[in-house]
Amino acid sequence: MDDPKNNGRTLWEMLTQRGKPTAAPVPFLNPLGHLINSPVAVSFVNGPEFDGYDFTVKKIREAVRRIGDAEFPFTDYVLQGINTKTFDHDDQVVVRLRVFPNDRGSQDAILLRLYDEMAFSEDFLAVVKDTTGIFEITDNDTGAKETYSRINDVEGSYDVAGLTITATTPDGKAPPGTMKNSKFEYWDYWRDADIGGGRKSRQYLFVEMDSDTGWFQIWRGREFYL
Repeated sequence: MDDPKNNGRTLWEMLTQRGKPTAAPVPFLNPLGHLINSPVAVSFVNGPEFDGYDFTVKKIREAVRRIGDAEFPFTDYVLQGINTKTFDHDDQVVVRLRVFPNDRGSQDAILLRLYDEMAFSEDFLAVVKDTTGIFEITDNDTGAKETYSRINDVEGSYDVAGLTITATTPDGKAPPGTMKNSKFEYWDYWRDADIGGGRKSRQYLFVEMDSDTGWFQIWRGREFYL
């Protein structure tokens, strides 16, 4: 995402400028180096429910999260999985592979699936704004509850500027007319789930609200092994 002509602009300002019409391909934050329609291996260790699916990149979203005056970039790869046992168009899986830098100088990743989505609701907004920092979901079939708490006990939401890319050039840039800006807020949660044998697995949940439409999406997942 380096830009020699940034003239001192912040990451946020650079990102929101990228969505404007341009005659030249635009570079973007792409830590895994994937192109649109390139294959992505999702091994069995990342979830047996993905066994037999072939995944390809359909969209890439470059994003910058603001915390006070600090800015933290991350990238969402939107992957479409086709069931290779049936090749049924209706038997598809869409996931997000979220990649972000860590304190070790490398990167971590989380694999997320859409759990639910809905139009804006004051009642639901009150849930994520609740000062307890607790978010619960209930399985409709079993009635079992999953209880999540805010990551690192942070209060409030994060403001994010995003740029969604739907096509790429061979050298990994976004061609003119293939980028769309967005702004959204999100609330992040986690929990340690018992997976048997005395072992636990860290699970994540993100609630996103589109800043323009108020549309909510709930994404749930776990650490992804690159």
